[in-house]
Amino acid sequence: MIKNPFSSDTFETIWLKHFNKNNPKIKPNFISPVSFYKHNLPSCYINTGNKLTNGLTYQLNSDAEDFKGNVYLVRDIPSYQDVAGPEPTSDLKRKKIFQYEGYITRVGNYESLDSYLNTIYKSNTRSKLRRNMSRLEASFDVDYTMYHGSISKEKFDIVFYNFYKLFEKRYTNKGEPCGELEPSLWTFYTELAYNMINEGTASLFVIYCDKKPIGITFSYHFDTILVEALTVFDIDFYRYNIGHTTILKMLEWSFNNGIKIFDYTQGDFEYKKRWSDDSYQTHYHILYDSKSLKSRLVANFLEKYFNFKREFRDRNYSTKVHNLKYKLVGGARSKAVLLDAYKVEVITDENYLNNISEPIDLELDMYFSQRKALYDYLYMNPEPAKNIKAYLYHNNTVLVKGKTNLFNVIKDEA
Repeated sequence: MIKNPFSSDTFETIWLKHFNKNNPKIKPNFISPVSFYKHNLPSCYINTGNKLTNGLTYQLNSDAEDFKGNVYLVRDIPSYQDVAGPEPTSDLKRKKIFQYEGYITRVGNYESLDSYLNTIYKSNTRSKLRRNMSRLEASFDVDYTMYHGSISKEKFDIVFYNFYKLFEKRYTNKGEPCGELEPSLWTFYTELAYNMINEGTASLFVIYCDKKPIGITFSYHFDTILVEALTVFDIDFYRYNIGHTTILKMLEWSFNNGIKIFDYTQGDFEYKKRWSDDSYQTHYHILYDSKSLKSRLVANFLEKYFNFKREFRDRNYSTKVHNLKYKLVGGARSKAVLLDAYKVEVITDENYLNNISEPIDLELDMYFSQRKALYDYLYMNPEPAKNIKAYLYHNNTVLVKGKTNLFNVIKDEA
């Protein structure tokens, strides 16, 4: 049995504190190591963690009968995990309900990262991945850091503050809701991540540019399995494809640290299909007493309910409802970060420097659009960003002086 982080005392205690009023967990003898909490449905119990687990596992004890008269729902069981069902002669029965498709890389099947990349990508794609990294590193002081097993509270607080701000920036710019930013949920993740990282059951991978986090991924670890849970990158660096660099460097870490399965988790996203070499199904398991009419009725209701939810989701209705709710009643939102179109024009007249203000800080939010345009320019024309000085010219035009070039960052009216 894999030591599962979602069945750990740390995960269960913190989840119960934030979402179940610190009520004690329920640990029946017929199943381990999963614990449960009482649902409002009659005789129905749901695994601790509910919707916030990313791959539960369990074992059944055929000698125990404390399931009698009850129904137990266990969410998010990936098909690549071998979870045996009840004995055929047992009154305990199981319904398996398909919910999502997920994607993985079977790291253990390859000798090295290079051999894996040669399998899934053509040479031009591999070259582009390397080019994205080399251009980033040519313009910025880049550091790739995996915090796993140890992180100071001071360092954690800095990273997680930036984690929140990057989510906020990305989703307000897209004009879409971000459920992770809901205050109670983010407070849960903040407490959970710090404790589990130091226990070695979770990690934070961070890409720093000039000591500033621009890409952050929170993952869970179960023995030789890594499960990517939350990830975001700074949209200022969109041209550099930070998301793909993150996966590349995390796969490199996985090959070097004995990971056998890299799980991109559920969700039909193109990048998961591009990076994975296999897919899997996530199921909900309903365990119930087949001799109890009440248990059978509740189990049948849950089966129909989750099948309906999957159909609703497959038809994209749930996304439409979620977005409508966001527009009508709000949610985890902040002031929108509007991205205007800017372009960079190289100029040769040094006299421009006679009409400038004091240097300005391009990291300020008010220069968001200009900063992104500058970083796009640096992608094609790499030079150390620390050598660049920015000034305010007339009509609020940003004038930028590099090591060899002088250029304007101006509104693109095209």
